[in-house]
Amino acid sequence: MEKFLGVLFCGGKGTRLGEITDYISKSFIPVYNRPVFKFGLELLENSKKVDEIVILTNEDNDAKFRQLGHRTIVQADSKVTDMITGWDYVKKYLRTKKHGVLVPSDNICQVKIDSLIKAFEKSTAEFLFSLIELKDKSKLSNMGCYDIESRKFYYKNPHPPTNYGVIAPYIIENSLNIVPGRNVFEDSHVEILFHKGYWYDLGDFDSIIEAGNWYQKTLKKIETNS
Repeated sequence: MEKFLGVLFCGGKGTRLGEITDYISKSFIPVYNRPVFKFGLELLENSKKVDEIVILTNEDNDAKFRQLGHRTIVQADSKVTDMITGWDYVKKYLRTKKHGVLVPSDNICQVKIDSLIKAFEKSTAEFLFSLIELKDKSKLSNMGCYDIESRKFYYKNPHPPTNYGVIAPYIIENSLNIVPGRNVFEDSHVEILFHKGYWYDLGDFDSIIEAGNWYQKTLKKIETNS
């Protein structure tokens, strides 16, 4: 049976959030009463196919994340610029042969990791990602987007040529070679899924409020039904 290593990415600076990250790290921004990183960590912890979890972090937060009981790795900022280079860093650091399950710490997403892994295993893909259709061009311009017809990937394009945003978790083949300048969304064998359900990216103040309101309502529903 294939083995999968879950990586939670908690080393980002959160520059889009402005002054708020002068006081609190991006991964610890509260969504109502819960730090946002716990949503991504919970996805990995609930997986039956992920047999190891690593938190990629920075020096400021390493001690806090080590308290969670998972292994942590402090990233080298000169080598880690995104989740793909982050995976390459983790893979080489650990010398692992496992495939990667890459989860951002600033997203809240209605998805089951094991469903993504099953789709990956059924395909012959090297890389699996999901697309979500968004009407908000400003949000699309601050993320990666993908044109289905041309199979082209655009990162933070000020004029997005497509309404499909690229979202994680990503599933990535261990043997996929990561080299500077390589666009794995275009020049590798990919499997694309279309995301249905909720998705929040805490990239600005409005999204923090939106996610907080959603989670508060979710908790109230749980309390009502229990």
